[in-house]
Amino acid sequence: MAKKMIIKGVGTFMAKRYPTDPMGAIEVVTLGTLQDLKIDLNVELEDIFGGDGLFAIDVLVKSKSIEVSATDAKFDLDAIQLMMGSTVQEQVKSYVWVLNEQAVATTGTANSGFAEVKPAFGSTIYEKDAGIAVRLKDSNTLLKQLPSKGSAVKADEFFYDAANGLVVLNAVHIDKEIVMNYKRDEVVDMVDLLVDEVPFPISVIHHGTFQQKDGTFAGVETELYMCRAKGTFSINAQRAAASASAISLQILDPERPDGKIGSIKRFSATSKI
Repeated sequence: MAKKMIIKGVGTFMAKRYPTDPMGAIEVVTLGTLQDLKIDLNVELEDIFGGDGLFAIDVLVKSKSIEVSATDAKFDLDAIQLMMGSTVQEQVKSYVWVLNEQAVATTGTANSGFAEVKPAFGSTIYEKDAGIAVRLKDSNTLLKQLPSKGSAVKADEFFYDAANGLVVLNAVHIDKEIVMNYKRDEVVDMVDLLVDEVPFPISVIHHGTFQQKDGTFAGVETELYMCRAKGTFSINAQRAAASASAISLQILDPERPDGKIGSIKRFSATSKI
């Protein structure tokens, strides 16, 4: 008879995606900072009655399922990849937004007779002829962007001087607070969310080794050969709180010739590995 053990921790979790190209590398997602992990093994039964008896004479096994839910303390784009089916693109040239940047308009130097504001990332604004929104902080008035400065800029207008990286306004706005939203160039890791992508099948391994009260170490390892993501992936940002993201997986039949869908192993260890 297998020895019993006490699970006193959360362990680590790994998911593997097998590529469509047999010669390609296996993509691996490791959740090593888990806050919780739960594996539910479910059996759905239906009673079978016969005659006039009040108790079932047998049961029909309608379905079996295994569901895995894990919450990781660290945000990982690969977890979104598991849920959405998209591919993580690493170190690509794109943009990020600069939101609600505040500055005070000063007397124009590069644009004499006007007010000027220099965005913090003025030299790397993405799409320099567009994509910048300017409003007056006190009145919350959104200004209209002009395609070119011309001879005059009205009080409700602005122009972006791409050569000098400046927002140019009417002189009436000198010493007023301005709020800007715009995109800036950045090299990013990115997942595109597409309308027609679905989660891809993965295999998962959960491994944990825990010290028992007699000083020995005992481990448990669960391996499921084919799963697919389901449910909701949340980026739960809160004030004065750390966000943790969760994923949920449901087992699929891998259609192996041996009929196996996975395994659960209990083992002894000399240390916490």
